[in-house]
Amino acid sequence: MKLKHVNCLKGFLPSKIIFTIFVILYVSGFIFAYFKPFLARSFFNGGFFLGYMDVKFIFPHTVAFNYIFNQFVLFLGGVSAHLFLNNLGVSLACVFTGIPIVSVIFLKLFTSMGAVNYLLMVKVGIIKAFLILGGSFHLYFEFLAAMLSVDAFLKFYRSFFHFLMQRNFKEFKEDILTDFLPLILRIIILLAIAAILDVFWSTWWVYILTQHYVPWINFYMGFYSCKII
Repeated sequence: MKLKHVNCLKGFLPSKIIFTIFVILYVSGFIFAYFKPFLARSFFNGGFFLGYMDVKFIFPHTVAFNYIFNQFVLFLGGVSAHLFLNNLGVSLACVFTGIPIVSVIFLKLFTSMGAVNYLLMVKVGIIKAFLILGGSFHLYFEFLAAMLSVDAFLKFYRSFFHFLMQRNFKEFKEDILTDFLPLILRIIILLAIAAILDVFWSTWWVYILTQHYVPWINFYMGFYSCKII
């Protein structure tokens, strides 16, 4: 039973080559920002990680069940759902077309976060930068989902081209059902967790470290909107 759990968790890990590409691009973004900080600021928008966020609050006069349901389920849950669907759309585009892989995953995610890491360290110091990025748990799930999306792209077209060469539909079908589709399911799970954490945790976490402290329940009880400025 334990072995099955371990194998299941290993399925969420990217291939070594994709992880290596991630590390290289992340470090490259960090080095680029070190030598060209002004260009890095213009190329890579740190957004709310650098504290450029304008959060609006509207606190209720009375707290009732309807308000809690509308606020946490319909509103905040709706924001999470929209974020999830948007990220899922990008991931599926990466998997089946490969078009957004370089521009979105390699540059806007991997390289960008390396640059933002350095810019954040310069702005708030190493310790606080570590706390901000280290506590933004949604990032880890987004990174894993992005790396698995690239793996899924390679896996799908490797099987597809093998099918064209061998004309063995049965083998192609087995590859899709036993290897490719479970990978897509893992990506969906990771993106769903990332969207929930982004809205219900990371927004508050970055806010209290870059703006001022507000208790979690007070923050989300009156949370109305968050704009990147």
